[in-house]
Amino acid sequence: MLTHGAPWQGVLAWSGIRWVIFASAMLLSLISGYFNWWLLFTAIFLAIGFFLIIQLIPTMLNLSRSFFKGIASLILIHISVTIMAFALHHMSAGLIGPSGPSEPSFRDALYFSVTTFTTLGYGDLQPLPQMRLATSVEAFAGMLTVALAVAMILFWCEENTVPPEMAFFDGYRRHKQSIQLSRIRIRTITGKERKLKDWRPPPQKGDSFYYDKERKEWLEVTPDTVLPDNTLVIGVEPKTVDD
Repeated sequence: MLTHGAPWQGVLAWSGIRWVIFASAMLLSLISGYFNWWLLFTAIFLAIGFFLIIQLIPTMLNLSRSFFKGIASLILIHISVTIMAFALHHMSAGLIGPSGPSEPSFRDALYFSVTTFTTLGYGDLQPLPQMRLATSVEAFAGMLTVALAVAMILFWCEENTVPPEMAFFDGYRRHKQSIQLSRIRIRTITGKERKLKDWRPPPQKGDSFYYDKERKEWLEVTPDTVLPDNTLVIGVEPKTVDD
């Protein structure tokens, strides 16, 4: 995460090093699965990749929201590598099918790995006794990574949703003449501001409006409105309760 006094160049460079470590950990996970190394090795490599993603999320998004796609790709890569690594483990160790223990094809091993990762567990294929721990580890990894993916989806929706009072049909934006669907958001995940069409408040007697610098729009002045200092106000005096 960004700290006070840390130059952004150094933060970006350190983030790049983490990306390299993540790629190396994912590659070692696949190698461990292919050669059916000790299961602990695969679990450690996948855990390293997962915690690197956790560290990269605040760091990269504090630098720029445009790095969201990169974070999402890391999560997808981690999910794919997890499924593939454990599929290679099961293909090398074997599975118990309807006819008993056998050496499965890569397709069957991949199918079993996906059902284990998603915690479905149809039961048509079962792990060998020495590989039961592998299925537990994979199911646990699946729960963690899927939860992380859901959290990122919720974060993306939150970043692309304006407050209720700024919504087109709920707030003062109804004074605008037209709006495009792609312009409903004020600030997107990429950090690029999408400006809506300019509008002018309807000239009604007794109304006054002030310009909100944060929302970047004109808002009506009411008796309860607290105007910031040096605020530009147009129109006559605000309405009173008697009006």
